[in-house]
Amino acid sequence: MSIKSIFYGVASCRRGVKPLFEPAHALKALLLLYEKEPIGRNLLSKMLGIGVASTRTLIKRLKQYDLIFVDNVGGCLLTEKGKNIVTKIRGVVRKIEDISMIIAKDFMLGPHSWIAVIEDGVELAKKYGIIAIRDRLISYGAKAALIIFVEDSAYIPPDKSLNESRYHTLRFLKEFLSLKYGDASIISFADDPLTAEKALLNTIIDVFLDIPM
Repeated sequence: MSIKSIFYGVASCRRGVKPLFEPAHALKALLLLYEKEPIGRNLLSKMLGIGVASTRTLIKRLKQYDLIFVDNVGGCLLTEKGKNIVTKIRGVVRKIEDISMIIAKDFMLGPHSWIAVIEDGVELAKKYGIIAIRDRLISYGAKAALIIFVEDSAYIPPDKSLNESRYHTLRFLKEFLSLKYGDASIISFADDPLTAEKALLNTIIDVFLDIPM
């Protein structure tokens, strides 16, 4: 079973009913718990941007996959299996950050922007297809998307002339995010932060987390 299949299983239709959350919400829940556990259901609902009833269902399904357990006093915590999966994800996706307040105007393709740094992700992104990744982000609600590769310099593929020598923002992001040779960065833009983040997380699952758990 792959990590991708787990997130799709958590968010799958059951008895003909589609939940009001997506694989992205399951991924975000695990990442939040990894950083801030324990988290109560009501707070988790606010942090995920979904209703309490949907959060209750999400928690139930994450428990069914043995990814979390619930302490009656403290709230939700990761199981060892959940921690191991997040560790594997962190080995692929080094950073996920809101960069809305730091990205320069020449690169601001929407009011809100989230970025993911993929460890040694250039080759996998090339294999999947740059246009396919951008289309995937748009299909999940992003208003626009930007991909950055780091090889001899940071640049916007496939045109290596669109590099950090030409755009100061690329150099800034390279330094701010500690990008290194072979890294790929995916930026999702949207009119609100939750949509930008959700589109990014769903795309990460589809493109970069089809790996064994």
